[in-house]
Amino acid sequence: KVLGDCLRQQQKFDESEQMLRQAVDMERTVNAPPEDKATTMYHLGECLRQQQKFDEAEQMFRQTLEIETTANVSAASRAITMHNLGLCLDEQKKYEEAEQMLR
Repeated sequence: KVLGDCLRQQQKFDESEQMLRQAVDMERTVNAPPEDKATTMYHLGECLRQQQKFDEAEQMFRQTLEIETTANVSAASRAITMHNLGLCLDEQKKYEEAEQMLR
C-alpha cells in the first residue's frame, strides 16, 4: 500500500494502480481493519482520479466513504474523501451530486 502511494506521488500511475489494486484485494482477503481498507481504497481512488478514470475513482471513493462512515473514521478523513468524490462527480458533469459532496 505504501509503495503504491509512493508510486502515485511520483506520477507512475500504471504501477501505482496495479500495486494498490493488489493491496485492496489482499486486505479484503485477510479481513484487514476497516481503517486500513479505507486508506488503501482512498489511495487507489486518488490514483484513478489523477488518471482521469473518474467513473472508477467515483466508485472507489464511494466505497471508501461507506467504510469510513461505518467504522467511525475521523470527520477530517471523511471530508477529504467527500472532497475528492465531489471532484470526480464534477468532472463527470454530475453537478448536483458534486455540490452536495463539496459543501
